[in-house]
Amino acid sequence: MHNITRTGLILTLVGTMAIAVASTIAAQNAVVQLGIWLVTLILMGYAGLNVERRTPDEEARLISENSELKAAEKERNEFFARTAEELLVPLTSIDGHAELLLDQHLGKITKQQKDSLYDVKQEINRITRMIIDIAELANIETGNITLIKEEISFGGIIYDVTDRMQQTAELKGSTLTMDVPDDLPAITGDRDRLTRAFANILTNAIKFTSEGRISVAAQVRDGELLTSVSDTGIGIPANALDKIFDRFYKVDAASSGTGLGLPMAKEIIGMHGGRIWAESKEGRGSTFSFTIPVKGV
Repeated sequence: MHNITRTGLILTLVGTMAIAVASTIAAQNAVVQLGIWLVTLILMGYAGLNVERRTPDEEARLISENSELKAAEKERNEFFARTAEELLVPLTSIDGHAELLLDQHLGKITKQQKDSLYDVKQEINRITRMIIDIAELANIETGNITLIKEEISFGGIIYDVTDRMQQTAELKGSTLTMDVPDDLPAITGDRDRLTRAFANILTNAIKFTSEGRISVAAQVRDGELLTSVSDTGIGIPANALDKIFDRFYKVDAASSGTGLGLPMAKEIIGMHGGRIWAESKEGRGSTFSFTIPVKGV
């Protein structure tokens, strides 16, 4: 492996400048022009030789360090995945007890207590989604993930998730509507993970839309199931559209969340042979669209 030295770089720049000068010399100065070209070739040839060559020992050390970094990264991701999964156990227990209280199986509660318990459950659900996303991303990084594929109705997933999130949208003063045909063809995929991906996309739309409209539409196009989630929310700046699916990136740095929902959705959709993209105008809302191949097409 070679590394260009400072001297080599300077000589290369000088040679390049010399070529530019030579090209501007008049034709009658052909001798001068020829001389400059010869000097240029000599300088650039020397620049090519003036490189720093690493010894076999240095090469071996760099390879070893690279392997150690990869091993450390894998160990870190495995730790994150294990820790995230362990955190889900107490959260599930807390959620179960909150449900018992809400259903008044442990005694009657006041309206104020009911509202507080509802807030607790909302936070538990938010933290649970975040932990699951962290665990999933860590497992994807280490290759410890297997899709459990089956024939599924994605239209059914859309209906279930949208119905579950109606109340959340209403609490923000927004309307949530669907335009999904009953005869959508089946797809092959991991039901739980595709549900999570769609839920992350819809949650994002609701989160950034207050007193507005969110609509979900689905159709078959060119052998793919195309699903779109549109909103009239705050929108995304043009310079942020290419970063919106980056891990930990948030358009609004002050907003809650980890910035993992959309990256997680992108990973899941990609694992199913699909793609996802966003279109938006700042202040006028956004549309997130994704495709999944239709079964047998």
